[in-house]
Amino acid sequence: MVRVNIAIPMQATTPDSAPASRRRYGGVLPEERQRQRRIKLIEGATEVFGTKGFHASTVREVCVAAHLTERYFYESFKTLSELFIAVYVQMREQLMERTLTVFAQSEQQPVVLVESSLRVFLEFVREDPRRGQVMLVDALGINNEVARISGDTARDYGALVRTRLLAMIKPEAEQEIDLALLSDGMVGLNILLAARWMQDGFKTPLDKVVRTNTLPYLGLLALLGPQAGESKAGDKSTK
Repeated sequence: MVRVNIAIPMQATTPDSAPASRRRYGGVLPEERQRQRRIKLIEGATEVFGTKGFHASTVREVCVAAHLTERYFYESFKTLSELFIAVYVQMREQLMERTLTVFAQSEQQPVVLVESSLRVFLEFVREDPRRGQVMLVDALGINNEVARISGDTARDYGALVRTRLLAMIKPEAEQEIDLALLSDGMVGLNILLAARWMQDGFKTPLDKVVRTNTLPYLGLLALLGPQAGESKAGDKSTK
């Protein structure tokens, strides 16, 4: 019997033989394409949520704004609220970066720093009102997860404010008040004033809104600041 050995050539391993899911398209890997689609969805959602409001928005509308089919939505997000969180977190990071830049200017007086940070916050909302719709309106009424993230943001800003309040009041005053509660309340007031300003179409001049937002801090300084006791003593001595 004659045996015939037939050599079966092995397929050479080349970049083209990679699994379909790992192939490059236009020189871009699948992970990068997915990342780019996710960015587009966030941009589309910013437009849709920011102009219509979250509760009036749909997945289809977001996909149309992102120029993607609906199947790509579920590639990155399970629900519309999950996408909302991504939009909110991106805006929060942008605002925090600007705020920390102001707070890094440690040579400024505490009141001046508070005023500067409030101006940054108000300008951030006015230059793109979609941010106000997302952060000041919608974030307050979607679900518990969004409420938690929004609350964490307010507390982060409350902590920043607290460091400045400590520099504004007398040391003994800290024993008389709950500074953490006061700081969170100040931030809440600033948010409400900004939301009202936005809903009124930003008609009031920015400088006037900044002064209005700063007034509670000036009042606190007058009541609990280093000079507060001296002014009272001076009043008594003149009688």
